[in-house]
Amino acid sequence: MQKRLAAGGAVTLGVAAAIVLGTAASASAHVEATSTSSAAGSYTTATFSVPHGCDGSPTTKLQFHVPSSVIEVTPTVNPNWDITKATEPYTSPSASADDETAADAGERVTSITYTAKTPLPADERDTFSLSFSLPDGKPGDVVAIPVTQSCEQGSTEWDQEQKAGQAEPEHPAPSITLTAASTGDDDHHAAAATDDATATSTSTTSQPDLVGRFLGLGGLVVGAAGLVVAVAATRRRSAK
Repeated sequence: MQKRLAAGGAVTLGVAAAIVLGTAASASAHVEATSTSSAAGSYTTATFSVPHGCDGSPTTKLQFHVPSSVIEVTPTVNPNWDITKATEPYTSPSASADDETAADAGERVTSITYTAKTPLPADERDTFSLSFSLPDGKPGDVVAIPVTQSCEQGSTEWDQEQKAGQAEPEHPAPSITLTAASTGDDDHHAAAATDDATATSTSTTSQPDLVGRFLGLGGLVVGAAGLVVAVAATRRRSAK
C-alpha cells in the first residue's frame, strides 16, 4: 500500500513538474521586449527576442508596428536581415492649420520590417533592436509594439493586449510599461547652478586675500624706507 502511495505521489509530482515547466516554456516562447529606459519621455533602445518559428516553421519576416504615440524609430542593423521602413505624413497636433500645410508636414514611421536573408530555423532565436523616444505619460501606462511574425508556413500576430488582473493572452504584444519621467536634466541644471555659486563664492572670498597681500607688501616697502632714513640720520650724527 505504501509503495502504491509513493508511486502515485511520484506520478503526481511528475505531472505537476511537467505542467510548471510547460507553462514556463510557453511564457518564455513569446516575442518579448526589454528596454534600456522606461521613463516617460526618455530615449530608449528596445530589444525584441524572437525565440521560435510558427509551429515549427522557419521565420522569414518580422514586422514591428509602431504605435501612433511614437514618431521616429531607428532600427539597429542585423547582418542576417534586410530592413525596410513604412511611413505616413505627419502633422504635429500643436501645429496650426494656418501655419502648416500638408506640403510642410513631416513623416511618421508606422512600421519597421526585417526580412531574413536566410530563414531563421524554428529552434533558433534572434534579437532585433529599435531606438526611439518614449511618449509622455504617467507611471503604469503601457506602450505596446505589436509584431507580425511571418514564416515559410503560416504567421503569428503578437498583438493581444495584456489586461491587468487577467490571464496572459496566447499572443501578447511586446510592451514597455512607463515609469516616472526622469529628472536628470533638472539635476544637471541644479548641479550647474551649484557649481556657479561655488565659483562665485570662491572668487569673492579670494579678493580680500589679494588686497591683504598688496597691503602687506606696501607695509614692507614703507618699513624699508624708514629703515634707510634712520640709518642715514645715524651716519650724519656720527660724522659731526
